[in-house]
Amino acid sequence: MGFVTVENGLYEELSSEITKGREGIQTKKIILLMLFCFTLILSACSQGEEDKQGFSGVISDGDTMGYEYTVTKEQRSFSWKVGYRGDTTIIKESTANKNDLENFRTAVNDSKEVLGKLIISVSYFLIVIITTLTLYKKKRKMLKEVSVVIAVLAGFAFYIAVESSFDLNSSLRDAKHYYLILTK
Repeated sequence: MGFVTVENGLYEELSSEITKGREGIQTKKIILLMLFCFTLILSACSQGEEDKQGFSGVISDGDTMGYEYTVTKEQRSFSWKVGYRGDTTIIKESTANKNDLENFRTAVNDSKEVLGKLIISVSYFLIVIITTLTLYKKKRKMLKEVSVVIAVLAGFAFYIAVESSFDLNSSLRDAKHYYLILTK
């Protein structure tokens, strides 16, 4: 009567074209919404130069194995609180001591990083040793087959641990050196 019959292939083709059109419009809307949100976030997070100059507060801090520092900005100058095991000294940054303060901060941060590396490598070494002992008690044949792999893993962990301990010792010596220079 008043109905138009469409073959199956033509109907599916028309249906997919309509769906593609809707998906394209939705995709464009999502992209525009994301760009708008990104613009808002970017403008909210950025500060003008005049905003940065008036900032006062703690800029950075760090501590490891007794050594500590805190950098505070007070209007246009910086003050550093450096310490070792509770004995702290507040130092105003100047051109004369700026390099020593930065070197102390670097030594403390490096010590913290190397200490983490040392803890991870020793933990890994212990895991390999515990796994080896478990295999030794339960499956001696399997231990013989994988002994080379276990030896390589244990050697790698041991090497990293020894290297990290030397690096930690060096970083702590640097921190001590710059701490003594700064607190004289």
